[in-house]
Amino acid sequence: MNTPLLSHELLVIGLGLGLILADLWIAPAAKRKLGYVAAIGVGVVLLYSLFIFRVPAGEHAYAFGKMYLLDGLALFFKRFFLVSALIVLLMSVEFADCIETGIAEFYALILFALAGMLFAASANDFALLFVSLELITVTFYVLTSFQRSQRRSLEAGVKYLIIGALSTCFTVFGIALVYGVSGKLNFGDLAIVAPLFHYNKVFLCGLLLVMVGLGFKIAAFPFKSGLRMFIRARPAPTTAFRCGWWFQSGRFCVIVAGAVHGRSEH
Repeated sequence: MNTPLLSHELLVIGLGLGLILADLWIAPAAKRKLGYVAAIGVGVVLLYSLFIFRVPAGEHAYAFGKMYLLDGLALFFKRFFLVSALIVLLMSVEFADCIETGIAEFYALILFALAGMLFAASANDFALLFVSLELITVTFYVLTSFQRSQRRSLEAGVKYLIIGALSTCFTVFGIALVYGVSGKLNFGDLAIVAPLFHYNKVFLCGLLLVMVGLGFKIAAFPFKSGLRMFIRARPAPTTAFRCGWWFQSGRFCVIVAGAVHGRSEH
């Protein structure tokens, strides 16, 4: 494993775990300020990414047996997510008065969702893509229903969980069909063998199911059932962060569609 390539993800995960541990010893009145600590930490990671971390132009670096790809496009989205998380954490500090308990966990969940987004930006394999998506969506299930005193928030969280489970079923079934026909999960390998299965209905059905599952997760038309309720019921910082994730998710659709035509950039 090429550990330096994972520096963004490891730093963010370490920051999230540090917030949870700090919550044990900090007085309740001071826990609100942990949001500033988290924002400063994310800002440091962003500065590290901008001024220290480098990927040579036009070069690709791999980890986890080419499941993890780091190139200029992935690095761009990582920095985009770091900026989004920095803004959302600062918003969350002002929103802290609306959360009765567990504000440190709220900040930590945002960081864990950020870690999932960072992994997803470098996903070069269906396995890593799926795990990254689940890390993101599971944290958003909790963030959506974090205002436990509000019935609308709890209802939105439960419905979001049901729709998320449904989308996961579509995604897993589609990945299983693609792998069963091609024997490949890596996007680069799929791009090579995809021309052989242009007319294979099972392979195309698998890709279609993956696209449907992603459509549910990113609330793309026509899979945006209940989207308005989720946006209105969840905490405002969660909504803002979720919108940043929707911007990135289109990249996955392009990669999967490119695999069908054998034109994946990876």
